[in-house]
Amino acid sequence: MNQANFYPGPSRVYSNITEFIYEAYKDGIMSINHRSVEFMELMRATKAELRSKLLIPDNYEIVFTSSATECWEIIAQSLTVKGSQHFYNGSFGEKWASYASELTNTTNVHFGINEKLPTGDIADGVDVLCVTHNETSNATMISMDSLKMLRVENEGKLIAVDVTSSFGGVNLDYSLADVWYGSVQKCLGLPSGMGFMVLSPKAIHSAENIGENKHYNSLVRLLENASKDQTSYTPNVLSIYLLYRTQQASKGIDYIENKLKARMASYVDLFGQIADIDFLVDNRKLRSSTVLALSAANLDVIRSEAKERSIVLGSGYGPWKKSTFRIANFPAIKSREVEKLMAFFSRYS
Repeated sequence: MNQANFYPGPSRVYSNITEFIYEAYKDGIMSINHRSVEFMELMRATKAELRSKLLIPDNYEIVFTSSATECWEIIAQSLTVKGSQHFYNGSFGEKWASYASELTNTTNVHFGINEKLPTGDIADGVDVLCVTHNETSNATMISMDSLKMLRVENEGKLIAVDVTSSFGGVNLDYSLADVWYGSVQKCLGLPSGMGFMVLSPKAIHSAENIGENKHYNSLVRLLENASKDQTSYTPNVLSIYLLYRTQQASKGIDYIENKLKARMASYVDLFGQIADIDFLVDNRKLRSSTVLALSAANLDVIRSEAKERSIVLGSGYGPWKKSTFRIANFPAIKSREVEKLMAFFSRYS
């Protein structure tokens, strides 16, 4: 790959993807029936690798979807009875809230990018609390301590967390929420085209009690099939296989998280020496460890010069589209590509 791709998703895929795709073709993986013994063995193996490498508890179920966006629909239609309350400080959390409002009653809590998650003032008549863990639009991240406070103060409610740009890059405490969802094209280092949900026993029990089964992707249908290591509809078998093989090759979430934190520390040192480039988020404790959002007066010049050197930077998003650029700090990005990026920006110091 000639380009150093730092776009925050879809981003760089793992370099062994081509090898694994060839394996899947040669071994007939892409042609197996999703009701076959071979597919069920693949599902069991994939979920086992995810549990082992990402430390997902054995009593949490894993199901696959078409995308993280589909998970918005599943949560609203299959887990929400009275209503959902959405906490957000950026565009993707706001989009989730807007989509949910088309399907159920919603209450919205907007907070600033330099503010902690506001865990108080929970509205009456809501049964699901919705949080975006890593807001890709502005590079903020909710701490596990804040999620713990939300959990402790709201034991009777389900908590759903969007981990689209942190799952596979951050060691998550799964006990702090009931639904963790996202998609594979960011920290998991795969081509886009598949989402996932990690569901607690409480979420499973709630879905079964509600019993909503009017849709092809109703959660009770997904869970019923997941218990048999199957899917309720024809899945992206290739993506499941690639997830299995990349996780099999992974050194585990502790190693990955430490690597990304070390890279982030290097980025902080680098951009701290450049007068005309600043982090969008002032509070270091609230910054993401997997995405950087940076503001600069000469954005067009930076993007143009980076492109000339085959470096792909992410554009700003939402309210920050015209004033920031973003850099992915995902596990699949090579060290030599990080070195190339840092050498490029060192010219501005």
